[in-house]
Amino acid sequence: MTKNKSKPMALLVAAMLMGTMSYAQNIAPQSVNSGGTKMTQANGSLSFTVGELVVLSQTDSDGNTLGGGFTAGATLTTVSIQETDAAILDVKVYPNPNTELVNIRIKHSSIEQVVVTITDFQGKEVYSGKYAGISNVIGINTASYATGTYVLSLKNLNNQVLGTYKIIKH
Repeated sequence: MTKNKSKPMALLVAAMLMGTMSYAQNIAPQSVNSGGTKMTQANGSLSFTVGELVVLSQTDSDGNTLGGGFTAGATLTTVSIQETDAAILDVKVYPNPNTELVNIRIKHSSIEQVVVTITDFQGKEVYSGKYAGISNVIGINTASYATGTYVLSLKNLNNQVLGTYKIIKH
C-alpha cells in the first residue's frame, strides 16, 4: 500500500517541479518607452525625446546576447517662416510644393526694388535676383533644383529681410 501512495505523490512533485521550471524559463519581450515633448510657436517648433532606445548588444561564445542602452535626441523643425509686412511689401508665394516654377506675386510695394534669394537647407545660395518693387508676378524656374526644401528670402536694397518663405521642390 505504501507503493500506491508514493506514486501519486511523486507525480505531484514532478508536475510541480516542471511547472516551476517552465515558468522560470519563460522570457517575454518587453518595451522600454521614452518620454519627451513638443513645443510650438508661430515661427517654428522644437521637439525632443529623453531616453531614445538604442540597441547595443554583446554576444558571448555560448550565443547569449545582452543588449540595451539610451541616448538623448532633439529635433528642431521650422514650420513657418517670417512673412512680409503687407504695408511694405504685400506678396504671395505659390505654388508650394512646386515642381518647376515658383511664383512671387507682388500686390503692393512701398520699396523700389526687391532682392530675391533662394538657399537650400545647408545654406548654399542657389538663386539671387533683383526685381522692381511694382505690382507684378515674378516666376523663378526651379526645374533644375534637386528635390528638397529651400528658403526663399525677400530683402530690400539695404539687405534688410522683408520676409522669408519655406518652399518645397518635388
